[in-house]
Amino acid sequence: MVIQEIIAIAGKPGLYRIIKTNRANLVVESMLDKKRVSIPGTSRISSLADITMYTTGEDALLMDILNTMFEKGDNVKAPESNSSPQVVRDFADSLVPNLDHERVYNSDLKKLVQWFSILRKNEAFPLINEAKTEDSDEDVAAKKGAELAEAADEKGTGKKAAKKPAAKKASVKKPATTKKAVASKTELKGKPAAKKAAIKKSTGKSSKAK
Repeated sequence: MVIQEIIAIAGKPGLYRIIKTNRANLVVESMLDKKRVSIPGTSRISSLADITMYTTGEDALLMDILNTMFEKGDNVKAPESNSSPQVVRDFADSLVPNLDHERVYNSDLKKLVQWFSILRKNEAFPLINEAKTEDSDEDVAAKKGAELAEAADEKGTGKKAAKKPAAKKASVKKPATTKKAVASKTELKGKPAAKKAAIKKSTGKSSKAK
């Protein structure tokens, strides 16, 4: 599931999936009971894509932590949300060894295991970043287009297709048009010549008659 579609709403339990966005409000679906509600645009919402966890080094993306929990599967069983704070903290340390214990509270870790349970029940894994997906699609499309262009050109000429030669090829057509125009002018000039010849012939006949 695309992580940008999943949000948390301040004062409301669980997670929500965005169904529709308007200027004034959002239509969301609860991932707990599947009920749809409309919330005002002024509500305090947090996209899971923007949430990170404090570490002693660079902050860790929540998406990466949740995906790691899913990938480990049955090998490392996530604790229940009602487990003791120490059990939850030990589990979090196994996922993020350099977790900053001074800035990450027990309530944050409890929310982490709660959200993981909700996402797993909704078959949301693996979580995907929409921005990265779009870039990847563009790269693949560009690469595929280039390969097709090369294959088509190799089939016709045995050479790789390139933009510059194509531009030169187009410019060659202009002299052909000019040549055609010159030919037309020659044909136009030829008409008076034929007329002149006809006059001479006619004159020749009159002198003979005399």
